[in-house]
Amino acid sequence: MAADDPHGYAKLLSGYRTAILTTRGAEDGHLHARPMAMRQQVRGEEIWFATSLASSKCKDLEADPRCALVFFDAADGTTVSVSGRGEVLKDKKLAQELWDPSWVRWFPEGPEQRELALLRVIPEHVERCDGRTGKLEVLFSAARRRG
Repeated sequence: MAADDPHGYAKLLSGYRTAILTTRGAEDGHLHARPMAMRQQVRGEEIWFATSLASSKCKDLEADPRCALVFFDAADGTTVSVSGRGEVLKDKKLAQELWDPSWVRWFPEGPEQRELALLRVIPEHVERCDGRTGKLEVLFSAARRRG
């Protein structure tokens, strides 16, 4: 995977089901981390989640769109970390298009559920830390693409 290949990490992430999303609290400024069920098909450079429009993470991202995701492989200790920008979208048509069956646990009415919102994370920097060797590899960096 070349560091300047923005789609190289998409295949890597397809093996993960859950990410830990970290945002800066809109009210207290503290970092807040919580597990999120990721849409299983990564779309281009975007990573998608479903969330409740009233959740604190939506307020956090409105105040400060910078966020981080961490993916952990318990089998070998490898981690993938993503930093980027998150945004919340309320779009029923897009929700139907991107609906992942795993989200029914939180949204039993499916993509039509009223409080459902989509959370899109656009990666700006992606790193992988090999669990066996501890070697850190930058898979993608927006700064490298610009420079």
